[in-house]
Amino acid sequence: MDDIVTYFPQAFFSSTNLLKKDYLSKLQNKAYTIKKIEKSGGDNWSLRPFNTCGTYDLQKDEDFKILLDIITDKTHKFIREHNSDYVYPIKESWLNVYDKNESQEMHSHGGSTFSAVFFLKSNDDCANLIFENPTEPDMLPIRGVKKENHLTYKRCWIKPIQNSLVVFRSYMRHMVEKQQTDFNRITVAVNF
Repeated sequence: MDDIVTYFPQAFFSSTNLLKKDYLSKLQNKAYTIKKIEKSGGDNWSLRPFNTCGTYDLQKDEDFKILLDIITDKTHKFIREHNSDYVYPIKESWLNVYDKNESQEMHSHGGSTFSAVFFLKSNDDCANLIFENPTEPDMLPIRGVKKENHLTYKRCWIKPIQNSLVVFRSYMRHMVEKQQTDFNRITVAVNF
């Protein structure tokens, strides 16, 4: 009997409709206020969309407490699926605001085990979150692949659905493609 078994799949956790509309709107407005008054962070980033990495601690902002508690709860649900009962604390959290023509280079979150992205504000035209297969670059790729499938995908694209969350292992390299619209794409990023 022939069988194909996958031993190293890449798991992603997703959840939608996390926040009530009024609270979501409150946080969107707060993000714009923060952008107006705070210095942008991420000094070691090559591409520089507005972000508060290293400049503004969302964990100290009472307005974000409910959201961060929900993200923590959802992340630990994902962690339990890995048969772990370890309680990972939030190491850091920050805002990202992408204006037209802004993007983020391919990167991973070293020093963390799990990472999360919450789409605070987005629409159908906003830039995708792209993940790279951790086996890339494949030094000797399979030849003659007629159509990619779950065994040959090099990348996956996550549509930024407002009020949704994606949780992933922090070693997963990812990027944000160029924002093509004037509509602001706002995310909350969290490392555990």
